[in-house]
Amino acid sequence: MTTSEAPREDELLVEHTAGILRLTINRPESSNSIPYYVRDGLIDQFRSASADAAVRCVVLTAAGDRHFCTGSDLRIRPPMAPKPEGAPDFVVGSAVHMMRTGFQALMESIQDCMKPVVVALNGTAAGGGAMLTLAADLVIASDTARIVDVFGRQALIPDGGFLYLLPRIVGMHKAAEIVFLGETITAPEMLALGIANRVVPDAELAATTDEWAMRLAAKPTKVLGWAKKLLHDATDLPRTATLEHEATSIELNLGTEDGKERTAAMMEKRDPVWRGF
Repeated sequence: MTTSEAPREDELLVEHTAGILRLTINRPESSNSIPYYVRDGLIDQFRSASADAAVRCVVLTAAGDRHFCTGSDLRIRPPMAPKPEGAPDFVVGSAVHMMRTGFQALMESIQDCMKPVVVALNGTAAGGGAMLTLAADLVIASDTARIVDVFGRQALIPDGGFLYLLPRIVGMHKAAEIVFLGETITAPEMLALGIANRVVPDAELAATTDEWAMRLAAKPTKVLGWAKKLLHDATDLPRTATLEHEATSIELNLGTEDGKERTAAMMEKRDPVWRGF
């Protein structure tokens, strides 16, 4: 594909049923590498899901069984605004803008999404695909999945927030080993390092992911969103600020419909039915 060809609508599949938003990268012929418009489509979907009361869980996966995502498809370039006369090909600041509005924005859209995000890792995750895996809240991996750090092998600084995410999950020394040596992380190693929550045979990946997604969609969604935010805040904020955010979230939760349902269910000695708002 070249920049002159129109994007296909089926390169990002979107399905929304029973409170679960399923996003599928559908470019197996290109190792599920993603051009700018698929990346931007993912950003839009995560941002919309965060505010959509009908969405209670997001699942991200990819077509095929070989590659989850191998990062950007660099063969396809976004359209560029014409430069003024005399401007150089490379304008200082353009690379920063590209990074901030590209995979960094995608990483933040996942982490800022106030709904649980589950990655069903069905193959190789490399480059930006590794970032997508690390940015998710929960990861269910097939036993043949792997994460490949291509940055160190190609004299590139890891981008998309990879260096922000990795040491928070695996620790500083292990992160340095992975980045410096360009190590491949197998599915069993992902489980041992805390990158994956569960590793299952390929044939069980879809069913296991659906089970987890349905369980998450049946829970009090606002509580999960605030808990997610507090988990992320706890890695960056001082104790006093984290506790203040905790107290505020608890008070806000008291005013939700699920908060009222919790009280009613306790009084009526029955199981609560969570509506997600």
